[in-house]
Amino acid sequence: MRRLAVIDIGTNSMREAVVRIDDNHDWHILSLDKEAIRLGEGEFAHNRITKPAMDRGMLLLSRFADIARRYDSSEIVAVATAAVREALNRAEFVARAKEEAGVDVRIVSGMEEARLIYLGVVSGIELGSQRALFIDIGGGTTEVIVGDGRDYVMLESLKLGAIRLADIFRADIVKPINKKRQGKMMDYARGVAIHAIKKVREVGFDTAYGSSGTIMNLAEITARRVEGGVTSIRNYFLKYEDLVQTISILCGMSLEERRNIPGINPERADIIVSGAVILDAILSGVKAPGIKISDRALREGLIIDTLFQEDKVKQKYLDSSARDRSIYQLGRICRFEENHALKVSELACSIYRQLGDLGLHSYGVAEEELLRHAAMAHDIGTFISYPDHHKHSYYLLRNWNLLGFDDEEVETIATVALCHRKLHPQKIRPQKLSAASCKLVEVLDSALRIADALDRSQMGLVRDVVCRVESGKKRLILEVHSSEDCPLELWALELKKRLFEQTFRVSLVAKPVIG
Repeated sequence: MRRLAVIDIGTNSMREAVVRIDDNHDWHILSLDKEAIRLGEGEFAHNRITKPAMDRGMLLLSRFADIARRYDSSEIVAVATAAVREALNRAEFVARAKEEAGVDVRIVSGMEEARLIYLGVVSGIELGSQRALFIDIGGGTTEVIVGDGRDYVMLESLKLGAIRLADIFRADIVKPINKKRQGKMMDYARGVAIHAIKKVREVGFDTAYGSSGTIMNLAEITARRVEGGVTSIRNYFLKYEDLVQTISILCGMSLEERRNIPGINPERADIIVSGAVILDAILSGVKAPGIKISDRALREGLIIDTLFQEDKVKQKYLDSSARDRSIYQLGRICRFEENHALKVSELACSIYRQLGDLGLHSYGVAEEELLRHAAMAHDIGTFISYPDHHKHSYYLLRNWNLLGFDDEEVETIATVALCHRKLHPQKIRPQKLSAASCKLVEVLDSALRIADALDRSQMGLVRDVVCRVESGKKRLILEVHSSEDCPLELWALELKKRLFEQTFRVSLVAKPVIG
């Protein structure tokens, strides 16, 4: 195992991640840090980083480098974006970074910045066959990308950022912004973005994702206004019409009033309107109904890009999904019995599919995938303690930042894990689940309990199962195919079949088949 530190030196903020990279190339976060430095403040008029801004940058870079070294990082990868890239005194910045912080800073182009952002965002979502539009609004530039889960088809970096646009209209953002001035800001943003908007229309997209502090903060403000007590905006869908209303409210406020609006980061109050106008210009230009929120961006892209430099890691990564990677990572951190998890998952999914073929449920592939993930993680709670491990599994799944799932899916998986022993799903009545999802949990748990019983010894004795119905679907025969006697599994099956029989209204009879 090795430790890696990555630092994203942005125009508005500096971000750092220190991660542990395991032998199987999973990575686990040890430290995350972010501070606003306003490196590009006052720069774009003269293309020079001001001395106060550079001093702030060096102080924070030195602090982040110290954090990386305290974690015994074998490598510090640092990149600088628009503020340093466009500065005439960028050589001074790089030299000071080496001398004062001991860090080699690589200045990346706008296109490279877009590529890294793509890698970061797509690593945390599940696209399947969909093509997505990715928007990242920084302080100096806005990156616009279109791609699927394996590669991008378009990269654009626009000289259009929240600080840059705010600097142009600086005299007008302290007081409320009238419709005329808002219109001028919008016209400017559309003018800069028009060519990228045309390209996006040409290549097309199915869904849109937004990263960066500006978009996340706009989502936070809107969620608080529209939905009230929102605890997380992870996977939040920011509707375009709600964004427009939020912009109208923000424009009607003075700078001081903006600092106090619920959900805002006060440090962004002076640039939030300019960032919102940029987002409005792009979303309206491509006619997107809204944008999903991602908490990953360039910083995570640096980690992925560094891993890709190792032989065969990229192909292995591309061949897996964000969901699979996230579940496996959690399981391995919790030292789960991987062979047992795989066997239970295999048997549970086989039972689920056969029950569907027999007409005992009407769910499909999407629900089977949730069952597969729940089966893989059902025993991770033993990492804390075996007694009540189902409850620990629920807590771990709910509070681990599982990637590629929405909140309803995470709650469903966690609840299936919670109920895989004796708890009845109807008695749990999960507050975060819809009635439809609660019914789904009963079906998935019924299959999981039987599968878990059939590997009670964790020796993989049961090779396969075959389901068939008799007596007008009132009795289900479960043929248990194994290479040798498996009395422990058959005993466990009798103990755990009650939920199955109640859910499907059948009598379950096991028939061992040896050979």
